[in-house]
Amino acid sequence: MRRILREAWHAWYDPSMTCRSPVATLRRLLIGVLAVLSVACTPQQMLLQALIPDGTASMLLSHLQTVEGGNRRQVIELEQKGDWAGLARFADTNIATDPFSPEWRMIGGYAWLQLRDYSRAMAYFIEMIRLAPDDATGYHFLAETQRAAGQPQRAVVTLERALLVVRESPLTHQLLGEAYSDLGRFRPAAESYKRALALDPLLADAWFGMGRASLQLGRAADARDAVAELERLRSPRAAELRALLAK
Repeated sequence: MRRILREAWHAWYDPSMTCRSPVATLRRLLIGVLAVLSVACTPQQMLLQALIPDGTASMLLSHLQTVEGGNRRQVIELEQKGDWAGLARFADTNIATDPFSPEWRMIGGYAWLQLRDYSRAMAYFIEMIRLAPDDATGYHFLAETQRAAGQPQRAVVTLERALLVVRESPLTHQLLGEAYSDLGRFRPAAESYKRALALDPLLADAWFGMGRASLQLGRAADARDAVAELERLRSPRAAELRALLAK
């Protein structure tokens, strides 16, 4: 994964993308347009489709650049069939032959995430971090899995550790804002969104989060400014935030 995993999302970011849940974001990070999760949104699962826009090629392939082509095709086939147990077994087979590969830990964690076995998914992502400790991507996967499991405080700790690795990552700050929002801590959430937007003002999900946090803090004017920015970005999240303002 190396540096490409840390920075690749900028190459395919689309400011009009929406975010729904930590499970959905991890899915988009790995697969892109191959399929869309049919999971319900929960209060704990509010971000995740922030990493890959619809209409892009599968980022799973670019994440597995060091993996032999036949293995890449097998991974895609298993994902398309929704054979998550098979994908987990396939990842473990490859981990046995390549125990120092963070890529196969990523695939194994993803498979267990789809099976809703959050504890096992976290174990794989923890190993991913151990094998590539200077890459923020593993921290992002782990934090969003923790959020999906209803553990936002653990996600905050994980993302703060990620910021020790890459302080100038807008995505890390955005995800931290989501974790704080899960906890109902809207002041630090707003600060995290603000830092994300200072680094990348095109992050539609950060604008939405900023507007939502502003409403919770009684800052209606700031929320209206966020709506205006979302409209400028032509993001469908503008309508969501406008609906919150109207309540």
